[in-house]
Amino acid sequence: MINIIILFLILVGLIMHRYLTNFWEQGMLPYPIGFLTFANIFTVIQLINFIWIFGFFVGIIVFLLTFFQIIYGSFLWPFLLPQLIVLHKKPIIPKANPFIYGSWSYVVIGLGLLTIMNFFISNYASLTKNITGFFNGSYITPVFWFIGTMIIANLIRIYILSRYLKKS
Repeated sequence: MINIIILFLILVGLIMHRYLTNFWEQGMLPYPIGFLTFANIFTVIQLINFIWIFGFFVGIIVFLLTFFQIIYGSFLWPFLLPQLIVLHKKPIIPKANPFIYGSWSYVVIGLGLLTIMNFFISNYASLTKNITGFFNGSYITPVFWFIGTMIIANLIRIYILSRYLKKS
């Protein structure tokens, strides 16, 4: 259960990170060094969690997918779609939501504490063992499911964004 909570918090953190990165790139964050510090800590925590939850090889692959924003581009982009719509309606970039900006550090710290707890609660690579156990010990079936859903999700993203951009 703690593995699922950690993965959920990582997904929330990825969404928050992408949202705040948009403002950081424009130089609109009030304390950019704080954001970058917690972003680097978040990256290290992700790596540690993915290796512990999925095992070394699968953990590195999942980490690289999140680090290069492939997971965000495939599955998490709808959460920031309202911000994109507002941005296209008004060419002025809005200010960062202070609640999200203030919560960012708490999410990273909470994730760090859960990571430490996870070493004592769950076993190494426990989620990979559960997933492959569900698919009768096969690694190929979950990989094909994951790749297939990524392809379908990216096709949906391309379709929605192309339809929206044609209208605006």
